[in-house]
Amino acid sequence: MNFLLVLFLTVPVYAQTNSAVSYTIKGQVIDSLANETVPYATLNIVLANAPQQSVKMLACDDDGKFETTLKAPGNYVLITQYVGKVPAHKSFTVKEGDKTVDLGQIMISDDTQRIAEVTVTAQKPLVKVEIDKIVYSLEDDPEAQTNNTLDMLRKVPMVTVDGEDKIQLKGSSNYKIYLNGKPSNMLSSDNASDVLKSMPASSIKNIEVITDPGARYDAEGIGGIINIITTKNALQGYTGTVNAEVSSFGSFRGGGYFTTKIGKVGLTANYNYMDFKRPWSDSESYRENYGDFASQLTQTGRSKSKGPRQFGSFEFSYEIDTLNLLSINANIWGGSNTSTSEMSAVQTSADNPLWNYQYDRHSKTKFEFGSVDVGLDYQHSTRKKDELLTLSYKFSNSPNNSEGHTYLHNVINYYDSIAYPRWSINDAYTREHTAQVDYTTPTFKDQTLEAGLKYIMRQSDSETKERILNEETQQWRDSLRPMRDFKHTQHIYSAYLSYAMKFNKFGAKVGVRAEGTALKAKFADTPEANFDTDYFNLVPNATLSYQINMAQQLRLGYNMRIHRPGIWHLNPYVNRDDPQFISYGNPNLRPEKSHGINFNYSMFTQKFNFNANLSYHFVNNSIERYSFKDEETGVNVSTYDNIGKNQSIGMFLYGRWNPVPLFNISLNGGMDYTDINGEDWGMSNSGWSGRLFANAQFNLPKDFNINLNGGYFSPWIQLQAKQSGYYFTGISVGKGFMKRKLNVRLSCQSPFEENLKFKNTTTASSFYSRSTSYMPMREVRLSVSYRFGTLKDSIKKVRRGITNDDTKGGGGDTGGGGGGQTM
Repeated sequence: MNFLLVLFLTVPVYAQTNSAVSYTIKGQVIDSLANETVPYATLNIVLANAPQQSVKMLACDDDGKFETTLKAPGNYVLITQYVGKVPAHKSFTVKEGDKTVDLGQIMISDDTQRIAEVTVTAQKPLVKVEIDKIVYSLEDDPEAQTNNTLDMLRKVPMVTVDGEDKIQLKGSSNYKIYLNGKPSNMLSSDNASDVLKSMPASSIKNIEVITDPGARYDAEGIGGIINIITTKNALQGYTGTVNAEVSSFGSFRGGGYFTTKIGKVGLTANYNYMDFKRPWSDSESYRENYGDFASQLTQTGRSKSKGPRQFGSFEFSYEIDTLNLLSINANIWGGSNTSTSEMSAVQTSADNPLWNYQYDRHSKTKFEFGSVDVGLDYQHSTRKKDELLTLSYKFSNSPNNSEGHTYLHNVINYYDSIAYPRWSINDAYTREHTAQVDYTTPTFKDQTLEAGLKYIMRQSDSETKERILNEETQQWRDSLRPMRDFKHTQHIYSAYLSYAMKFNKFGAKVGVRAEGTALKAKFADTPEANFDTDYFNLVPNATLSYQINMAQQLRLGYNMRIHRPGIWHLNPYVNRDDPQFISYGNPNLRPEKSHGINFNYSMFTQKFNFNANLSYHFVNNSIERYSFKDEETGVNVSTYDNIGKNQSIGMFLYGRWNPVPLFNISLNGGMDYTDINGEDWGMSNSGWSGRLFANAQFNLPKDFNINLNGGYFSPWIQLQAKQSGYYFTGISVGKGFMKRKLNVRLSCQSPFEENLKFKNTTTASSFYSRSTSYMPMREVRLSVSYRFGTLKDSIKKVRRGITNDDTKGGGGDTGGGGGGQTM
């Protein structure tokens, strides 16, 4: 309601600006030979004496008609462009007394000559729909000049970002994020939000939502793939951007982006540093145990976190000649997070007074995380158009370490106090070596064959040390626990074959991927727990599309996917930061196997865009997190197992309305019904969940813009737990200076609510628990960016590369195509 109130209060501001003097220009684009209208042709209006600078860019509607406004009289040239047509130029004059200038019919003819090279300035569509993906153009959204990438992700179709900055794709947290078509460990679901917050949106060209991944992609991720494409227009010369941001929480970030091309050599570099701070957050919890350990436990406390983090990327490309290209790239992400918590615990038991106790707990844990990805790609083209052979290699190293101290004070009758103070250390990492060969070639008209081979060697290692302080001698002694040293090795080999074709209005893409895995797990302290297993899967996929007309498309897709557990799920390290709520992974997890069907409808006009996606997924051995009561100690234990049969059906909608050039509003959200059944454990849950995000944008004169946004998330459906729903709002005001080279934005997140309340309940046969946290949300941010440099010619980039997306994402929380259309 508050969001709508601000929206309606802001509309008069727009109305006042719209009352300024303007001149209406209209007309219709016609094919000169067929004498038919040309839908969605691109129009570029320039001043006659300054043709290199666009005054207004737009697209026709589905009947070839257009209408726009100009702010000043003068001599202009209208440039009309369309694929396969010769650009048409029409000069016209706007005089003081002319309120409307009707240009009549603009005739455009077929291009029958092959042009060696042409440079075109055109308006790019905000959204483009292809046979297997949807593309959102950030470089054409004014907000991207000063926002970070996570803020812009909220506007991408089928993607939602909640109040805790957790990302969902079609309502699912099971997806993959790529950077330039390649997976990066710095964008895993555990830390993607932090990275995207510190990544300026001005360095991003497009965000692709791949809803029907083909055989070329590893068989991972129910929800699909979010592919972030960085700007490629590094031209002869150089260009760059510097940016900075400060927050009322005390956080700050700064960084820069630079790209240049000198002859055949292209260089692109990006670096950002962020000092993150999250203020004190209050929390409370209650747990009631049933049976032999009947008791009630109440905990109250608070926590905060802070830490530096940084990321950088580098790409070097060298055009050996017109047919051969070499590319070297690197992504580096790292940082630490120090979490401090204070908690008071009181347990009472009417059945057994010996179980009555209380204590105050203070803990401080430092997490160190990061990743280094280094890749080498060699691309060979042939004289045959679009025929490519690509050889790729990538090395990845991802450390994930933690060290924490826990102390108890004011202890009364607590049975386990002898195990404190506790010092816990966990050293963990994952290393990968990947080699890949890809080949693509056109076969017949509008038909393409793709094939490839791939090998991955992945090793995960976790070593745990736990020490307890002897307060008499002040010496730390080791607490020997089983499975302290764990190694997990995977050898993954795969091959794929894919074929895409288009006949008139019909398009199809079919493929099959064969994946085999050899897995070994070793425990240095308990070799009797060692195990190994092999499995092989054939993973088919198919996508069919039908283009109803230039504005509408239907798409039906089927995907089978497999999901290997990640190190977070497998790591047997026992986290005892909270002695009443311990958690650990399960090294015996098996990969999931899922099936998904997607039906998509998209429609667009010059002023209205709409996309609807209906999907159905089912998994028979899904990896689920579950909790139980330890019968020896009575504490709450959380881990993972293949206990779930999970099926869901959902509808996801995206709409964008642009009634006038100065204003647009968009909606992004969906609803799904989920049924989870853990038959072996006697647990099940089902129900509806939904999410909605709304955004209104006002592009005002003098390069001012105002953005309002808000969203609502209903509770997720989980096997045992239930969360409360919540809403969030935000407002930002931006201003461009120096022809939008300098951009300043002031934003406020959650202006109407200081704290966001999260409530979570878990019900099991042996216990009931309830926890509530109050997260500080009202945050004011000031961001500034400055763009510099000159551009002349584009850098050539490798079009295929390594995409490792075969492991299940999430910790405790969680390109091909053709025959597209634009929105």
